[in-house]
Amino acid sequence: MLRITIQMLLASACVALIGGCAPNRGPERIQIQADQYAAAFTAAEEAAVSVGMPPMVSDQVGGIIEGRPRLAGSLIEPWRIDNSGLDQALENTINKQRRRIRFEFLPRDFRPPEPTGEGELRGAVVPGSTIDLQRSINLLAQDDPIEVRVWVYVERQFIPYLQRQTWSRVGTSYAQNPLELSRNTDGVVRDSGRWTPVGRDQAMEQRLLARVEDALAASAATD
Repeated sequence: MLRITIQMLLASACVALIGGCAPNRGPERIQIQADQYAAAFTAAEEAAVSVGMPPMVSDQVGGIIEGRPRLAGSLIEPWRIDNSGLDQALENTINKQRRRIRFEFLPRDFRPPEPTGEGELRGAVVPGSTIDLQRSINLLAQDDPIEVRVWVYVERQFIPYLQRQTWSRVGTSYAQNPLELSRNTDGVVRDSGRWTPVGRDQAMEQRLLARVEDALAASAATD
C-alpha cells in the first residue's frame, strides 16, 4: 500500500512538472491613467475570479478588492495550476495552506497623512460620514496616474491549545474552546482551527497583474 502511495505521489509530481504549474511572468506593479481606472478595476475583479478567489469586497471609490480565500493546490491535485513550481506544490501538500488576495489602487504619488498629535479625539470615524469622505481617497474623481498592486498572502492552518499528556508523555491532544467551535452544515460541531500568514506568493501576484495588463491592452485595441 505504501509503495502504491509513493508511486501515485511521484506520478502527480511528474504531471505537475510537465504542465501543472503556472508560468512565472508579469510586473510587480503597473501604472495606469485615470481614464483607465474603471476598466482596470473590472479586469482586476475578473483576474481574482479566474484564480478561484472572487471578490468579497469591491470598493471602487477607495480602490480595494479583497478576494475570498482559497485552499492552495497540492501534488494530489495535478489539475490545479495555481502553483509556480514543484517546491510550492510540495509545501502545499505537506501543510494545509490557502491564499488570500488583495488588489490596491492608489494615486502614484500618494502619501498617507502623518498624525500630528493635535486636535480633539472623537473616537472611530463612521464609514460614509462627512469626516470619512473628507479623509478618504476618491479614485473615481482622480486625474493623476494610478498605481496598481496586488498582494497574495499565503496562510497556514493550525490548531491551537496543544496539550501534552503529563502522565504517559507520549500522547498529544487539543483542548477545545466552546466559544470558538463552529457548526457545519451537517450539524456536527468541529474546531475549524486558525490561519496564520507565512509568506507571499509573488509569482501569482505577477501573473495577476499580467492578466490586468492583457485585459487593458485588449480593451484599447477594440476602442
